Amino acid sequence: MSTAAASDSPAQSGPVSAPTAPIRFGMIGAGFIARWFVEAARTVPDAEVVAVTSAHPERAAAFAAEHAIPAAFASLEEMLAARDADGGPLVDVVYVGSPNLLHPEHALAALEAGRHVLVEKPFAPTPAQAQAMVAAARRNDRLLMEGWLPAFEPGTAVLRENLQRLGPIRRALLVKEQYSSRMDAYRGGALPPAFNPAMAGGSLMDLGVYPISLAIHLFGAPTRVTAAGVLLDSGADALGTVVLDYAGTDTARQVQPAGFEVVCLHSKTSPAGTGSAIAGDHAVLTLDDCQWPQQIALRGPAVGTADAVQDLSVQRSGPVLAYELEAFCRLVRSGARESELHPLANSVAAVEVLYEARRQVGVRFPGDPD
Repeated sequence: MSTAAASDSPAQSGPVSAPTAPIRFGMIGAGFIARWFVEAARTVPDAEVVAVTSAHPERAAAFAAEHAIPAAFASLEEMLAARDADGGPLVDVVYVGSPNLLHPEHALAALEAGRHVLVEKPFAPTPAQAQAMVAAARRNDRLLMEGWLPAFEPGTAVLRENLQRLGPIRRALLVKEQYSSRMDAYRGGALPPAFNPAMAGGSLMDLGVYPISLAIHLFGAPTRVTAAGVLLDSGADALGTVVLDYAGTDTARQVQPAGFEVVCLHSKTSPAGTGSAIAGDHAVLTLDDCQWPQQIALRGPAVGTADAVQDLSVQRSGPVLAYELEAFCRLVRSGARESELHPLANSVAAVEVLYEARRQVGVRFPGDPD
């Protein structure tokens, strides 16, 4: 997928819930991302969070009480087995917000139980796991989507709409850096999942996925991956660089035979300070953040003169995950089995890039091939 379609469209059979009934979500996880999800669900009329489970049952119970969620379960299996007052499944959709390493296990269990699945980024630790998830969704005729929120952001739509104005693409710099809220705990001797390779943590998986996936969203899968990074004592990566090569001619995007490079910077040990840019022959698009771009500008001859600047900034509104959740609910209602805007092929391609980058940097997770 290159300059992605502007909207999602129906694909197959009808939705699980009746048109007038809310789409009932069961959540895995009770951390800060779960809070974001609940906040978004409160603003999306089609969505209702009816259950939560966690590896720590006491956290699930406390989270349910705090957010007025009707049911808390000690395991995913219990949540999937739960029934509503009419004897049907309690949940229509499972939102997978568990640690990275558990995404495939939880998504597969939910899909095999006949539930739609919205799985947090990163989609999976390995390409084989990602492909197994896609196969399970198709085998069970269920909707599966990665919760990579930039696909549904208004700022990303601006990038898609203006990409052709750049002319032939020459180079891009995409950056996602932020000082991790877990870093102080790690330096104090704890081992939070964010820095634990046994949980598929690290900068590449948590933050590198944003610039890498944005490159795939805009330009498709790269032809070559070159990566370097800095490892922590835990074996997880703290920061790094991934260079994506795009070789060959693509008339749709006016890529020249010599191709171009996308340099992806990611870090969990430094605050954001460097913006992102996509440069072509006729102009440069600059953006403040490749996770949720808002401050966007087009500079160069395509605007009028060599030093002209057109402000393309947008103002996002609502909770962090609201755009993504709205889009997912529309897909459920339409009977779609994947998103046109963020197709499963893009999620698998990002996992392939992340896996190759990890291999080069030396980051190993449980389940990696020998």
